[in-house]
Amino acid sequence: MRIIVPMLILIMMTSSLAGCTSQTDGVNEFEEGDVDSILEFLGEMQEPEWINDRGNSSYQWQISLSDEQWLEIDSARLAMYHFHDNQDNYASRVGMIVSEEGYVVNNNDNSRSPIFGGNYSLCVNFDDYICYDYDRDTEYTIIEWTVIYRIHNVSGVNYYSGDNISNDNLNDEGNTNVTMEISYVPNGMDENARTTSVINIELYNNDAPNHVDSFLTHIENGNYNLSIFHRIIDNFMIQGGDIEGLNGYGGYAANWYGYCNGQSGGIENDCSMSDWTIPDEADNELTHTSGALSMAKTSSPNTGGSQFFIVPSDSNPSHLDGVHTVFGYVTGGLDSITDISEVDVNNNDKPTYDVIVESITID
Repeated sequence: MRIIVPMLILIMMTSSLAGCTSQTDGVNEFEEGDVDSILEFLGEMQEPEWINDRGNSSYQWQISLSDEQWLEIDSARLAMYHFHDNQDNYASRVGMIVSEEGYVVNNNDNSRSPIFGGNYSLCVNFDDYICYDYDRDTEYTIIEWTVIYRIHNVSGVNYYSGDNISNDNLNDEGNTNVTMEISYVPNGMDENARTTSVINIELYNNDAPNHVDSFLTHIENGNYNLSIFHRIIDNFMIQGGDIEGLNGYGGYAANWYGYCNGQSGGIENDCSMSDWTIPDEADNELTHTSGALSMAKTSSPNTGGSQFFIVPSDSNPSHLDGVHTVFGYVTGGLDSITDISEVDVNNNDKPTYDVIVESITID
């Protein structure tokens, strides 16, 4: 009845409006093209059709959604096979529909994706952000699979994060803009010549979501204010963000991302906050060109915390590409970053006069 009733209304409307293509007696009549608009409107009111995808071990089911789509799963089933003790063994089980970020769609009665958009895969097991097409415990492998699903559309997306972020400070790509104020003493001068520069930075939310999230959380908590750039190398980079010791030996992720000192699979309550780290997102194809904002870490993977570095205009450290995660670029004040990279330093690359992050704010 949900579909039939609107169609009856449409039939009544189109019958009574037939031939009415002008205004009479001050009453606005429907134009000829309005019938098509009504049909389109009614089509949008109806639920999307269920899609049934099926396959075997030669193809791994995957789907990519735009930011204006969400996924609903009716069924995900797997036919499994394992040769053991000289005999064939078969089993049937429920498959997992999981996003790259680890969101499981069919983990409750609703079977709906908890976020809009994203890339989803059919998995037997999902661990450490890896989608496995076999059972890691029993070694059963997929021989056939079926996924019954439908894709829902929404008219648009509004982004919010905390009290300071809205659509107004996000560009078309969903990136976030921040402003950093840095005070420093130019090369060859003393404290009396201290100056303050304003640096504008665009953060790439979609390309390095965990790094941007941690950076913004530190900003919102005021953790970077009055921290210093403790390591500066001319023609290379300026490094800061040690919110603990201000000496390059401290700093941590602002939130729990499943990594403790670079090791995954830990439990948040068993890991001290000072040991929280961020999983690498260095394969996002963002490179260390001039103005790049990148995550500092140890030589081990997944050890980024709160420390970061910025590449000046006369540097292009491409050997860091794919190793350190670039998560933003300077959009204003790059000349000042280059000036800061040339300040006087001691033998340990520490500035003679503190280079101070006076503040970082979200635009």
